[in-house]
Amino acid sequence: MNETIIYQKSFCKSKELLSLLESINSDCNQNDGLYHHYFIDEDYHDFSNRPCCYLAKAGDSVVGFLCPYEIDAYNVEFCVFVLPAYRRQKIASQLFFHVVSDYGEHSYSASLLPDNKLGKDFLERIGFTYGCCECSMALLKKNFKKVSPKMKLDVHKEEDTIYVTGLVGEIEIGSFCFTVSNTTACIHDVEVKEELRRRGYGYEMVASALQDIFEKYDTVILHVTKENTPAFHLYEKLNFQVLEELHYYEL
Repeated sequence: MNETIIYQKSFCKSKELLSLLESINSDCNQNDGLYHHYFIDEDYHDFSNRPCCYLAKAGDSVVGFLCPYEIDAYNVEFCVFVLPAYRRQKIASQLFFHVVSDYGEHSYSASLLPDNKLGKDFLERIGFTYGCCECSMALLKKNFKKVSPKMKLDVHKEEDTIYVTGLVGEIEIGSFCFTVSNTTACIHDVEVKEELRRRGYGYEMVASALQDIFEKYDTVILHVTKENTPAFHLYEKLNFQVLEELHYYEL
């Protein structure tokens, strides 16, 4: 006989709550043979008018949870975990419906490891469809191949961000930036002007900047979707390696 499930909202991101979520996350990963860490909004404040977490309880025990992350005024990403013994009681679906009742007409998304069939089946059952495959990639200093000649670059730094503009003569062909910390730099927002694409300028610009960045940093990381074929192939050509793939589903 199924136990009665009570659904509650938590507005306090306490140490006790984080420890509880960690325990449920660990039990689920061990049972499923997967490693997919939960997340909770790092910027959440206890005075927020929305919960930081939705809980499912059987008696005094929490048996499942869902954490939402409001990306902006229109988009919410979430993660959900339910203990294996309670998965036939549609707890994950009920937790999600409680989120929808609070957030309303938002767009919703969730990420899964590629081999998480259980999560895929759940998301498709409540109406989600596949959106994209996001790759985390990294390049180590020792694996970088220098380019010659280097492209002319306009570079300036503001706090922890390094802004790069590629130049051919005096013509700006594109731009991007690095955020930096300790021994690592992260690439963001690589863009080449539309009329100048497919000429190899993107490769020259990023490779030239990497040659400079590796004078101070040991590792460069980035995130890119596999569906963005030109960008993905650019990073492969630069010898970036895929560290992790996440499949995003959207509603």
